[in-house]
Amino acid sequence: MNDPDSLQNAIEGSAINLAGVVVCSVLAAREWRIGEANLQRIAKGGAIARLQVMAPAITTTSEEEEQKLKQKRRTLSEYRRNARVLIAAGGPEYIATLARSLTSDQFEDTNDIPEKLQDVDVVVVPVLLDSKRQVSFDTQEFWKSVEAQEGDRNFDISRATNAVAFPVGAGAWTDCLASEIETAQKQKFDWLQKGLTITLKKNGKVLRRATGQPQWGYLIGAMETLDGSKFGMPGDSEKYGGP
Repeated sequence: MNDPDSLQNAIEGSAINLAGVVVCSVLAAREWRIGEANLQRIAKGGAIARLQVMAPAITTTSEEEEQKLKQKRRTLSEYRRNARVLIAAGGPEYIATLARSLTSDQFEDTNDIPEKLQDVDVVVVPVLLDSKRQVSFDTQEFWKSVEAQEGDRNFDISRATNAVAFPVGAGAWTDCLASEIETAQKQKFDWLQKGLTITLKKNGKVLRRATGQPQWGYLIGAMETLDGSKFGMPGDSEKYGGP
């Protein structure tokens, strides 16, 4: 003869065990998703670090002579600790507007944005996209061809030379930006006309993603707060001041 109490206890025990299995499964799935997201983030960070740019020419003075270093190809990882990188990607109109904002006096005062960007260790990388989401092979040539429009006083495309680097290896750039463009597309954002930006901190990690033209005033004024300079490395105190 079955004991009703024992049967009830068995049913309750089974229910508890089943609930435990469900909870553990949910937690395991959550941990798996978090792990996958972390792996994707790490992979994306590595892909960004491997992207190449043609860095601006640098003029240095030595004891013997002044030497002008030609443009040098380097990876974004080489900017770590020394500079922040702002990637600004969009179509022809977007890139042209970006260029003019850096190289002409559009307000009453003189445009000193390129110099201020250098003061806060920011390198701008314009990336020219086409309607097929492909990165152009000739971003630098397009940049040089930009012309002034009404209201662009004292336009000179060379004014931003030391603050700008250009993408090299269109295929790698296209692959790396594909997910960024896909996200913008899903959000119904006109990435071709309005553009998008990715700002990298000095440690190489993404500081922020945004759409539209860079807000130069905010970027320059807040950068040291958004991304502190010191990394506890030898020479930091001498370079940035403080203990």
